Amino acid sequence: MPASTGSENLDRLLDGGLPENRTVLVTGGPGTGKSTLAMQFLQAGLDEGDRCLFVSTEQRMDELRDSFADFAFDLDHDDLTLTTLHASPGYTVDGGDERELTLETLEGGTMLGGDYSAPFEAEYVTKHLEQFGPVDRVVLDSVSGLSAIGENQDVFRRTILDLIRLVTDDFEATALFTAEESQPDPVQGEVKTVAASDAVQFNTHGVLRLWRERIVGDYHRFIEVVKMRGVDHDTRTYEVNFSESGIRISPRQRTQSVEFVPSDFLTTGVPGLDDLLGGGIVEGGTMLLEHDGQAGAHSVLTSMLTEAVDDGKAVAFVPPVELPPKRLEDIISERVGDVDEMLADDQFFLVDFANVWENTRRNVFKPQEHDNDHPAAVFRTINDRRGDRELFTAINVEAQLPALGDDELRQLRFWEEENLFLPGDTTVYFFNPATLTDELAAFYRNSAWQILRTWIETGGLQYLSVEKSPAGYLGATRLVEYLDDEPYMQIQRPPGAGESTHGGGF
Repeated sequence: MPASTGSENLDRLLDGGLPENRTVLVTGGPGTGKSTLAMQFLQAGLDEGDRCLFVSTEQRMDELRDSFADFAFDLDHDDLTLTTLHASPGYTVDGGDERELTLETLEGGTMLGGDYSAPFEAEYVTKHLEQFGPVDRVVLDSVSGLSAIGENQDVFRRTILDLIRLVTDDFEATALFTAEESQPDPVQGEVKTVAASDAVQFNTHGVLRLWRERIVGDYHRFIEVVKMRGVDHDTRTYEVNFSESGIRISPRQRTQSVEFVPSDFLTTGVPGLDDLLGGGIVEGGTMLLEHDGQAGAHSVLTSMLTEAVDDGKAVAFVPPVELPPKRLEDIISERVGDVDEMLADDQFFLVDFANVWENTRRNVFKPQEHDNDHPAAVFRTINDRRGDRELFTAINVEAQLPALGDDELRQLRFWEEENLFLPGDTTVYFFNPATLTDELAAFYRNSAWQILRTWIETGGLQYLSVEKSPAGYLGATRLVEYLDDEPYMQIQRPPGAGESTHGGGF
């Protein structure tokens, strides 16, 4: 059973809390909330009847109490043990008169009593902490204070691994270690130091990252779950604030309250994408699908067209200029339905702005070739012929540019909405923003109910993100994976929605 962090929203991001009997690293710069989150985690355990241990390597007892004075933490709880340790120049029994790093408390007490202490080595740190087990929860704040152990990073990593084994195997505890966020090649004097957070994160089960950045003149704190093995966790960034109970993570939800969220959705045909959007495409709304010119938008569009036809809708399609008619017709016939039959049945309408299709068939329109096929007249004809069917329209904006200017595109968009579209009609616009003016791209973004963006990173991986939607996982980014068999595409589902086993596409 996961161990609560003491923050309801953080527990939700972690699918219940920290994995039981595992060690998680919290990394961040000074003042980002690492120690507060660590003590909040212990307080949650105390409230549940757990035995807890707080080990500080950077603050004395009085400093800890001052740090936590503004919070409702019970530092005098019977089930809470506080201890401190750090490295200090001193004498060991075997060292003679030569001073070396020794293990002492931050209050100045030696571990052996008298004038001698134990060497500041992994063996003695572990032996010192053994006396406090077994416990249910452990905080080590911070491992950066132990970085003087050993001569190199490998020794330090082995030390941390020994401590992790002590708390998880011997104590059978769930642990939270903190560390200062490392800087590239940190140096003290002329000696390169161990990057504590880099060394520890490979040994821990998970990593939480805290940081600060300036937003329009003011500093804000943020948190993200960098990794959590075996946990279906949220990967998005959240803001951190402080309250009496510790840190508060916002927002709980990024979309509108339920009373403003539409209740009717049209599935995209890709389960993972439906989950990201909170149900799919909003029926009666407008979606914008942006791509970078490398990531094909065709796959998800094919699935949308297929689902619209299966739902009994009529489909109007302005195809992309880069897709040859023969190839497009083969795709539609294979995935959506027989093109000739749908054209003849007034269920499918093709608007050929690129002037590359033969228009000998009913419902193939060529606005650039015939005066009577002006876009407004074309869409009025489509509206008359679709009858009682709701209309699903997919429009490639670049294909319209040779025939229509920016102002004409805006006017056509408003004219269609005012004169043609019924409440259940749904439109998807798709384009590469680099091919449009900034003003025109902004027009489509502003008027869209939902915005998806897909692109290919340098390494060749394709991603998709939800950038606007009245429901779903705003800000979520997911990998796009293509399959050899139907439905050819899958997208990882958001946390809590399970694994996507199928999708759809070209």
